[in-house]
Amino acid sequence: MFDFINQKDPNRITVLADHQIQNRRIYREHIWAPARAMHEDVGSYAGWRRVLVEIEDYDGRLYFPDGRPFKHLEIYELFKDVGNRWMGLFLEDDGTGLAPKRYASTKTFDRVRIIGAYCAIHAMRRELAH
Repeated sequence: MFDFINQKDPNRITVLADHQIQNRRIYREHIWAPARAMHEDVGSYAGWRRVLVEIEDYDGRLYFPDGRPFKHLEIYELFKDVGNRWMGLFLEDDGTGLAPKRYASTKTFDRVRIIGAYCAIHAMRRELAH
């Protein structure tokens, strides 16, 4: 289990390192599946651009597992397409509904890193609300 929220310092959020994103199980369980589960609430691929902007509220609190700060482009720079068609490709399954049709390439690591962190933050906020 990957713990995005640092238990010693809850203001510190850990994002996945490259080698973790390349691990198919971690990718499937901690990025792809949570995003698919949230998609209905988000409403559309374009809607993902709007909700992912919330991650910018956490800038300065995002760190790699080795302690380096995670700096990223603005969300609208990472996801330039207003319709966010890339998100549709990202959310596609392999026909079983249990695994993604495709996995991240190195050029999309920051996108999927942001999606994973957003899903973890969203889950944490939902738990705190109940």
